[in-house]
Amino acid sequence: MEYSPDNKDIEYYTGNENKIESIYINKAQVLLEALPYIKEYSGKIVVVKIGGSMMENDRMMQSVLDDIILMKYVGIKVVLVHGGGKQITELMKEKNIKVEFVDGLRVTNKEAIEVVKMVLIGDINTKIVSFLNKHGSAALGISGNDANFIICKKKYYKGNGKGIDLGFVGEITKVDTAFITDILDNDYIPVVATLGTDMKGNIYNINADSCASEIAVALKAIKMILLTDVDGIIENESGVVSADISDDNSKKEDKVKGNRSSRREAGRLISRLSSDKCMELIKSGSISSGMVPKVLACIGSLKGGVERTYIINGTAEHSILVEIFTDKGMGTMITL
Repeated sequence: MEYSPDNKDIEYYTGNENKIESIYINKAQVLLEALPYIKEYSGKIVVVKIGGSMMENDRMMQSVLDDIILMKYVGIKVVLVHGGGKQITELMKEKNIKVEFVDGLRVTNKEAIEVVKMVLIGDINTKIVSFLNKHGSAALGISGNDANFIICKKKYYKGNGKGIDLGFVGEITKVDTAFITDILDNDYIPVVATLGTDMKGNIYNINADSCASEIAVALKAIKMILLTDVDGIIENESGVVSADISDDNSKKEDKVKGNRSSRREAGRLISRLSSDKCMELIKSGSISSGMVPKVLACIGSLKGGVERTYIINGTAEHSILVEIFTDKGMGTMITL
């Protein structure tokens, strides 16, 4: 619109309204298409776990968190769970602490747990909360040892038939739902750093995927979404494999350039995979490395009553919104 040169109380159209009108009609149609999903999810709890390279790229993280904010303001009660694997690994290397994983689970000794606390609480949680709060008082940062809302015990893990001591790695035994529900009811997004405590006051590192799963089950969430760097579970000529979730040169180059791109592996992306088939693929080694705890977290959530679980690529622009508010599926849905 433009003002009349003789009368500032009158505005006129500029002549480009047909083009502009078409653009805004298309936007209105998108909103109307999302309406059934907004109605379905409004007032419901959705647990979202973020991790991977988005945690190291502020622009990428802000974009994902903007999507989370949109979910909040259409009435979805979002619980945001975050890991910090790559940053923890980098700081451990700087401090000459041995970095070791067993089936995607970090071996965490006394020195390592101090690094974990430093990174999760002092760095990542604070950053996520500050990014979300650019939109107002939207988020509250917490960790599992706040008010002891996540009680856990030392995790004992068996690999290749042998017991493996993972150190200060915890297995959740109880989630205080009242604590986190109070935060949701006061219209905040809980941003959960994945630490827990036992009855003796020891603090444990908890795998972020497992933590998201336990929280989703305890809160009776309608959906759990695990955001990562890869599109999901891939089928290629040699069978079904999961993309390895780890640093590589291409991802480091993308990180330096600030690119936001979907990391794709050769093969076909599987849209749906049953729990039984997942376990078969884990036993055969086709699903391996960091994808194992993600798949197990999805299966555990489903068995605990969560309706739907997904592993999707958080580096693909607006992937979480496409998954929730459209018919177009993203990533791999794990089902019972």
